[in-house]
Amino acid sequence: MDYLEMINYAVTIPEDYKIAEEDDQVRNGVMVHIVRLQPAGEFVINGPRIIGIFENDALVSLKDLSEVPSGALLDEDVAVEKAEQVLAAINPEYGNGEMFLRVDYQEREFFDEEGELQYFPVQWIKFAGYSGNYAWATLGSGGKLIEVEYESEWDYFRGRRKTEMWDNDDWVQAYYGQGPQLASPNALA
Repeated sequence: MDYLEMINYAVTIPEDYKIAEEDDQVRNGVMVHIVRLQPAGEFVINGPRIIGIFENDALVSLKDLSEVPSGALLDEDVAVEKAEQVLAAINPEYGNGEMFLRVDYQEREFFDEEGELQYFPVQWIKFAGYSGNYAWATLGSGGKLIEVEYESEWDYFRGRRKTEMWDNDDWVQAYYGQGPQLASPNALA
C-alpha cells in the first residue's frame, strides 16, 4: 500500500487534493516521511490540508483539516469506542491494547480557500500505550476523523510534548525560525 492509499484508508482525500510537499524529517529519533496534500497541490500555510507522517511505511500521524465537519459531536462512550477502532485499524502495530485515559473537548482551525478562518469543536481521545508513550484520535462532528497519532512522547521535565509536530504549520514555522515558539503543551521547535 502506498502513502496516498494509507491516507485514503483513514480519511477521504478530496478529488482536487494533490501532493503539495513531501519531506523526510526526524520524529522521536527516527526518520519519517511526510506527505502534505492540499487543493490543486498548492502549498498554503495553515490552509486546508491533509498531512500524513509515515515511519517504516506505517502511518504514525495524520491530520485532516480539509473541511469543517457537520453535525453533532458523538456521545462520549461512542467516541471512545470509535477512537479505539480507529487506532487499531489504521496502525495495528501500535493501535492495539492502549489504555483509555480521557476525552478533552478542544477546537481545531484552518484558513479555508477564501482565506477565512474556520474553526470547529473536536473530541480529543487520549490513550496510554505499553511503551509509556501516548496515542490519540481526534474526532469532529459526526465522528469524522480529524487526527490520529501514535507513539507521542512527553517531556515531563518541561511539562510539554516531546515528539516533533511536523503536522502543525505553526510548529514547523517556529522550527525554521519563521514564527514564534508555541506555548506548552506543544513541543519545543
